[in-house]
Amino acid sequence: MIIHSIAPLELLQEQPEIPKATLRQINGGYLEGLETPQGFQATRLCSTDPALYLKNEYTPGSILPPQTHF
Repeated sequence: MIIHSIAPLELLQEQPEIPKATLRQINGGYLEGLETPQGFQATRLCSTDPALYLKNEYTPGSILPPQTHF
């Protein structure tokens, strides 16, 4: 089969499944992230409170243990 396309071949091949992000409500906003065996891994903070952006536990890539309450 011949495919005529301007898109790169990598885009036409089967792509790996991207894990779905979940939202967790925190005091003052929402934390978007992924559930991992180690805990909740933060990917994005959604808040209007500038002080939350300075907290290390909400930085992208940080992992909150499973027993952490939001």
